[in-house]
This record gives sequence, C-alpha cells and structure tokens, in this order.
Amino acid sequence: MFINALRLAKYSAKLIIRNKAFLVIGILIPLLAPFLMNMWYKIPTDEKVETTYELKSMDEQMAYHIDFYRMPVKVYDTVCSDYSKKICDEIGKAGMFQMFRAECKDASYDKIEKSYKKSALEDRVSAIIVLRENPEETELFKVGDDERYELLEDTVSMVLANGPYTSDNSKVSLLKVSSGDDVDYFKTRNFSYSLAIGTLASIFGGVLVLGTVISEKRDNAYSRILLTKANKASYLLSKLILSLGTALFQSICMTLSFEFLVKVDVGISGLQFFFVVLLTGLVFNLISLCGGIMFDSMAGASLMSFTIWSFSALVAGAYFDISDASETYQKASLLMPQRWALVTVTRFMNHDNSGYPLLLCVTLGYLVIMIVIGLLGLKVAEKE
Repeated sequence: MFINALRLAKYSAKLIIRNKAFLVIGILIPLLAPFLMNMWYKIPTDEKVETTYELKSMDEQMAYHIDFYRMPVKVYDTVCSDYSKKICDEIGKAGMFQMFRAECKDASYDKIEKSYKKSALEDRVSAIIVLRENPEETELFKVGDDERYELLEDTVSMVLANGPYTSDNSKVSLLKVSSGDDVDYFKTRNFSYSLAIGTLASIFGGVLVLGTVISEKRDNAYSRILLTKANKASYLLSKLILSLGTALFQSICMTLSFEFLVKVDVGISGLQFFFVVLLTGLVFNLISLCGGIMFDSMAGASLMSFTIWSFSALVAGAYFDISDASETYQKASLLMPQRWALVTVTRFMNHDNSGYPLLLCVTLGYLVIMIVIGLLGLKVAEKE
C-alpha cells in the first residue's frame, strides 16, 4: 500500500510543481514571511499599559478611548497633585487596568457622586475610584461583574499603603506573574507575525494538493486508480504524503530565510523554528485538503481555507495580545493550531524542551481529525 501511495504522490507532485501558483505559495511567501521580521521588530511595544488617560472633565465619555483588553477604571482625583497622578500610574502598571483620571479638586462631594453614578449607568466603566488625600477616605466602587475587580482592590490597597515612590514595584508586579505556558505577546510578536503569513502559504499549499484530487476525479483518473491494486486508503495516504512534502518544502524555505536573511534575535534556534513551522504548516495543509474534499470545489475550498486562516490567526492571538481577554476567549484560542505553536515557542524561549512533545501530540490530534474528515469526504464523493 505504501509503495502504491508513493507512486501516486510522485505523479501528483509533478502536477503541482508545474502549477505557476507553486512559485508564490511554495517559494515566495515562505521566503518572505521570516524576512519581514527585520521590519516588525522596530514596531514599538504598547505604551498605554503604564499611561493614565487624562479626562478633560468629570463627565467626559470613556467609551471612545478604551482598548477592550484591560479593565476600565475611572478615577475622581480630589487631590490633583503629582503624588495622586503617580498613584494612578502605579495602579496602571499592574498591566490589566486602564486608568482614566478626572481632576475634581474644587468639586463638591454631591457633584462627584452625581457624576460617578451617571458614569456607572451610561459609560463603559468597570470600577470607580474617588481618590482623597487621606488614603483611608479613598472610595472604591464596583460597576458590573468584572472578575478582575478583586485584583483591583488588592492593587489599590497595596499602592496606597506603600506609596508610588518605592524603589521597586515588586508588590504590584505580583499580579503580572504568569505561568510558563502564558504567551508573552511582545516577546513572541515577531514570530507570530511570521507564522501568520507562513500558515497562509501552508493552507493554500493544501489547496494545490486538493486541485490534484479534483482534477483526477473530473478526468475519471480516480476511478481508474481504484481499479488497480491501489485502494481508497492508499490514495488518501498518497495525498497525505504529498501534503507532508509540500509542508516540508515550505518549511525548508522559511528556515533558510530565517537563518540567512533575518538579522533579528527571535529567541529560538533554527531547528526549533523549523520544527514549529513544519508541524503547524502540515496541520493547515491538511485542513484545506481534507476540508476541501468535502466541498468538491476549488472555489469553495479556497474560500473556506482563507476564512479558516484569517479567523484562526485572529482568535489565536497572532496579531494582538489576548492575555487580558476573557477566560472563554482564551479557551477558544486553544482550539487554534497557531496558539499551540506560540505556546511551544514560549517554552523554547524559556529553555524548556518540553515544547517538542507538546506540539507533536497536538499535531497528531489534528491529523487524526483531518484524516477522518478526508475519508468521509471521499465516501460522500463516491456516493454522488
């Protein structure tokens, strides 16, 4: 069976190489994806984490300025000094709170109370702080059911108790300590951007392989193949071998570009880079191949492939930081191959070689699902 599969794969490989699209999908995009790291590393990191947004008045709307990844906190500053401003900045340094400060030194308590009640009802705010000169008189109100409110309480208590001018921020930074598998977006950003483009080549590489399946069915070559010693299993195996070969070629191109064209220290070795892009590329190659067999259409498969690529990269956090997203969103991100690739790269950056078996097991799980879908697709096509 394996010999027959190799022969079929060899014949189909010639068709793919002759396809002009292979020059772009198989060579150009894989070479370009790592090379662009030379430009991406210059993009500055997000400075808003440690910046307090200054409101022009107590009633200015916050909803137009929030970034959706942090908990919006409105501060009514009745002190209005460098000390109180520093207090707000220090709370923001915890990394999960977006601080909005309104100066209200001359405002009466009734006016402040009326303002924050209105903000709670009409604005996008999760907590309100009325900052007073005496820390014991400072008030903190919860708005809604944001689960990060307890962390805000702890942070405010620590900052008010220790003051903003301490020599280190160890107590506040305790809130930012993450587990070993938490992805540091700004640390892995260069790789994640490259991976996003690389997987585009991989998923359309699967479309090229799918093109051989559709053309063989259209020309009745598939029926003639089944009349020989080959069977459905060997036919599908030949396409799996072809997908592996395509992913391997693309990964080699990406690794060569990574080794010889990239001048930026990404934090992983060339072997680790090759390992991650190969397995991730293989998964995406098979997603478009096996999923496309169900459609039995190049147009439908191309649309499906592009949709899966764009949606999965978005949910996986390849383009932006999702560390402060909801627990549901973060669990959903683990369904995406790119997220596991970023977790693996994070382990490699932390000198943890357990990333190898982790990604191997994840890839194996995806392969089993894709093979089952491919077999079902061939069975449905036969009935039609």
